[in-house]
Amino acid sequence: MRDNNIDNKDDKLFSMAQMKWVYLVGTIVVIGGVMSYGFICYFVFDFDEDNSLSMTFMIPLMLLVYYFVIKIIKSGMEKKLRRLIDGIHEVASGNLDYRIDLKGAEEYTKVFSEFNDMVLELSKTKGEMESFVNEFAHEFKTPITAISGFAELLYETGDGVEDEERMQYLSLIKEESDRLCTLSKDTLLLSKVNAMQILENRVEYDVFEQIRRCVILLEKEFDNKRLNVEMDEDTILKIKGNPELMEHVWINLLTNAIKHSPGSSTIYIRSGAEAIKVLGLEGYDSSSVITITDCGHGMDEETLEHIFDKYYQKDKFSPGNGIGLSIVKRIVELNKGEVKVKSKLNEGTTFAVIM
Repeated sequence: MRDNNIDNKDDKLFSMAQMKWVYLVGTIVVIGGVMSYGFICYFVFDFDEDNSLSMTFMIPLMLLVYYFVIKIIKSGMEKKLRRLIDGIHEVASGNLDYRIDLKGAEEYTKVFSEFNDMVLELSKTKGEMESFVNEFAHEFKTPITAISGFAELLYETGDGVEDEERMQYLSLIKEESDRLCTLSKDTLLLSKVNAMQILENRVEYDVFEQIRRCVILLEKEFDNKRLNVEMDEDTILKIKGNPELMEHVWINLLTNAIKHSPGSSTIYIRSGAEAIKVLGLEGYDSSSVITITDCGHGMDEETLEHIFDKYYQKDKFSPGNGIGLSIVKRIVELNKGEVKVKSKLNEGTTFAVIM
């Protein structure tokens, strides 16, 4: 709850009670200074006692000057702090478009600038949260609607549905349920890695061995489309990273390549100088680059610009949920690396992970 005294703009921010130490210390300094000057004049400059004592009459005048100067300084501080407090109240009430005018801020310029930057970041965060909620709700709505629709159809038709048609509906329900499960897991993972600022448990390990294991895990998906994988089985490539999180990177990139590859084609996994040549990464350390290339239909410039955006899909018929590459980018960045992509329509796509 706000302090009513602060909300009332006619009230002073600094009362006499709050400023008592300023006045007390100032009074002591003024009195001590005048008396010290009197003693110095008496002992050093041979002032007589009457002249030295007469200087004590300067104390009231000096105190009046001091109190007047303090009042001017206090008034200026109150005006500037009132602008800051008004800004805090505006932001607290939900107005994230509010900015403090820097005109006349003087010594408070830095404070007001930092306040404006903070509100700008809050505004961006709020926008991202709203966008995330809308996208999340939209992505969840589609499979839930499909599951509900097919389940209702089966319930209403009962035994009137042929076995083949029934199995088709049940298959679609399973597919949408799997999609919903994947979307939930991916969203939780993205939320987790986005919240991370410092990645722990980074160790040196053979990343190519990890990729080979990921290929084995996806063997069923490769076989379903009769896809071949071309990679050097003898390659050993050591990197420093978090193996658990990096496995998500390779699973997502390989799954993405499988989805967009035509049947009976080949997916190429390269490293070193060959990988640099494929992507045109001259100047990079050849021992730190891994590329995954498919022979799919490729991407246009618009898609490339948004490929790492959360939930981005070129059209509603695109496979996947549009979140996997956002996960890839964030995990690689946490592991002190970067992701690059090269693609042209009808020429396939290459993703490069540079550690």
